[in-house]
Amino acid sequence: MKKLLNDEQYTQYLSEGAIVLQPDSLGADFHDRLYEHGQNIYSLVESSKSKTAHLDIIGDSLRGRIPEIDNIFKDPNVAGALESILGENYVIHPHNFVHKSSLIDQGFHQDGNLPWNERGHYRSHMPDWALLFYYPQDVTIENGATELILGTQYWTKDFEKDDGTWYSQDSIDRSFGREDMSSEDLAYRDRRLSESVDSLGVPDLERKYFVVPKGTVIICNYDILHRGSRSLPGEADRFMYKFHFMRTQEPKTSAWSHQRDLNIENVREDIRPIVRHIWNWSANERGTEEFLGNLEELQYMLSSGDERDKVRSAYLLGEARNDTAAEVLINALSDEKESVRRAACYGLRVCSPLRVGDVLGLVSDPREGVRRLAVYALGTIQNACNPQVVAGLLNSCIEDIDDLVRSNAVYSLGQLFRHQEVDFELPITALIERLRPGVERNNTDVALFPRSTVRQSIAYALLQAASNQQFTSEQIDLLLEIMSGDEDRYVQGLIIEIARQSNNLSNGAVSTLLSALSRLRLSPRPLELKRVS
Repeated sequence: MKKLLNDEQYTQYLSEGAIVLQPDSLGADFHDRLYEHGQNIYSLVESSKSKTAHLDIIGDSLRGRIPEIDNIFKDPNVAGALESILGENYVIHPHNFVHKSSLIDQGFHQDGNLPWNERGHYRSHMPDWALLFYYPQDVTIENGATELILGTQYWTKDFEKDDGTWYSQDSIDRSFGREDMSSEDLAYRDRRLSESVDSLGVPDLERKYFVVPKGTVIICNYDILHRGSRSLPGEADRFMYKFHFMRTQEPKTSAWSHQRDLNIENVREDIRPIVRHIWNWSANERGTEEFLGNLEELQYMLSSGDERDKVRSAYLLGEARNDTAAEVLINALSDEKESVRRAACYGLRVCSPLRVGDVLGLVSDPREGVRRLAVYALGTIQNACNPQVVAGLLNSCIEDIDDLVRSNAVYSLGQLFRHQEVDFELPITALIERLRPGVERNNTDVALFPRSTVRQSIAYALLQAASNQQFTSEQIDLLLEIMSGDEDRYVQGLIIEIARQSNNLSNGAVSTLLSALSRLRLSPRPLELKRVS
């Protein structure tokens, strides 16, 4: 029986961005086998001449190589925590990885918001994604503990470049280089890390090394600032298995063991409005807090403050739920600064319902930065689920020349697919067509294999649609036909998950699935990898 998080644990997760669990159903022999698997995997990589061994061997194939690894996710403590955070019918993303500690420090960063350091859309504050870290051995400071900066999951850095492209990963200090973090002067490394945290301008941030016993699982917010710390010479290998999980449905009621009202006393003041909103949303409740802010002061902080000030001000403006505050947030969507536009999106989510038409009008703005956030905002506004918004987003998916606009528009449609207020037959059909070969080009080759952030966003949107309404057998057949010719393994994996959820599998669909599973790189078990008994 799943053990759901209680109110205190869920509040901790929303506030700190991480929760530590012990999978009681797994014994020491299980963890020892997973440790040996890690050693064997890295030994195989060292002997491999493949340029893509990092993903073909170390990542994206772990569940196929090690079938018992799924027992981690089935553990009552782990399964209960995932459901508490992501709701029912959450799914596992096809990307996975096993990390081995090294003598090199990582700098603090947020992963790209599509797995494997890609930029598919803006970061959502809602618990839509989660990271799971599993450690098959004791973790110490000496062998390379994971370090998190608690509570930083709601802040990020501007990522748009002057040429319209974007950073795939968000680092505190982008001047960090490998030479900094591999310096023989360890004091220099530590000083650079401390300076980077200080650069956020947020006092009293807690940096936490997770020193944990063998078998520990940590579930953390996908967007939390984190890093892998160095191991010391002579220490045994430290492995960390990493998995990604995704929400597919809107909360209809609290998914955790909800017994009382939110106790916000131990939450950092600067993120209290955020935690309060997510708590209410997760419980499918409407906040009734009294607005006590100063509109003029909040407007000034939204436009002129640091990231923390901007986001907090946007949420408080949203809590005002009046026309004046809504107008401030809508106008901010056209601001020259990416950080202001991004914060405004978060505030607009809180102040719903509002004049959706004012936001919809911005999807045709000549500035791509404005269009990107306008289409993103439409997926978050609670009363945006209407035919006009769906049509506007669909048009942006098809017609906009900017990859990130199209990807954000698709992401927003996926958010709307969680609702049942409108007929989604037309957008679902249109998105399936966008997956056909040659329609959406590959726009990244990070990690040495070609991918499309837009197609990945489309596949995730369709997965949310499939989790909330039944696809026809014809739609499943077409998706599987498309999958068989797509070179993006994450698109392939998400389409397989859509088919897995369907009750309308034709004989042809079953045949296509079996054929695909026989050749896809999602679950290979190379002969060179010795079996651990």
